[in-house]
Amino acid sequence: MKQKYLITRNTETNQLSIKEFAVLERTYKYIDNKNLEKDDFSFLYKETYDSGIIESAISEGKETLISTLRTQNMFPIEIYVDVIADSVIELYSSGQDQPVELVFDDKDLL
Repeated sequence: MKQKYLITRNTETNQLSIKEFAVLERTYKYIDNKNLEKDDFSFLYKETYDSGIIESAISEGKETLISTLRTQNMFPIEIYVDVIADSVIELYSSGQDQPVELVFDDKDLL
């Protein structure tokens, strides 16, 4: 399955949001990730976090951040959540509000 995570930090609302998308159609199974369009992904879920909680988790270490990012509704596998956590750390350390888009393909795990 091909998945995409859009990580956005909003300094005005003091929130971090992570949207999860996936390619659900079998016809896209063999299409390279670079050739996928935005509309090929279906929206699955959005999780919103208070930036204070995220900043506190970052200061306690990556494992704490991963525990904070994982919820009952969004629980990426270890390999993916590790990259997501690194991206969140980078987003907060850079001080920028530019969204981060991560695309994963389970086929790459084989």
